[in-house]
Amino acid sequence: MAEGAPLLILGAGAHGGVVRDCVDERRFRFIGYLDDRPPDPLSSARSELLLGKVDDLPALLRDYPGTMAVIAIGDNMTRLRMAERAERLVPSLTWATIVHPAAILSARAEIGPGTVVVAGSIINCGSRLGRHILINTGTIIDHDNSMDDFASTGPGVVTGGNVRIGGLSHVGIGASVRHGIRIGRNCVIGGQAYVERDVDDDWVSFGIPARPRYRRAPGQPYL
Repeated sequence: MAEGAPLLILGAGAHGGVVRDCVDERRFRFIGYLDDRPPDPLSSARSELLLGKVDDLPALLRDYPGTMAVIAIGDNMTRLRMAERAERLVPSLTWATIVHPAAILSARAEIGPGTVVVAGSIINCGSRLGRHILINTGTIIDHDNSMDDFASTGPGVVTGGNVRIGGLSHVGIGASVRHGIRIGRNCVIGGQAYVERDVDDDWVSFGIPARPRYRRAPGQPYL
């Protein structure tokens, strides 16, 4: 069997360990993490595989030709900033798409570069996921959904068909979204919410049924 492409994970925190577990070793050869922070003894990422800081990326790509990368950062805006930083360091950087072998992905779904789909998730036919999206554990994305770049779901999210989720938006743990709903850009849907109405850009919504509660500034923390 041919050896998979070398893979670097940017981010060695707890989420780095989750992303590492998603790597299909038939397609990729994990070589280590890059992170500006010192090793975290409580992290599920293995500190002995911390190869350096993010600024070491150009040198590592020279040492490992053909290396691809993926970002292991849960917060959407922080993930966006890391992608921009990495692309400034290496404009030709190739982002890997990581789908856990235990996820179910329709042959008629489209998944963009840098996106991670965690174990137990289902992406149904006709759905289109953009760049650097995080689909967390056990999420169900039904048919003909779209998610724009740098959006994310928490574990256990369920969407109906024809749902639209804007860029940099997050749907929280266990939330459900009714079919045909549009969630705007830079929104947060609270955990366990049921979304039955469209949500405009820049709103935090929660409750059953979910209702807009307050406006959200770009990059405002939600994790």
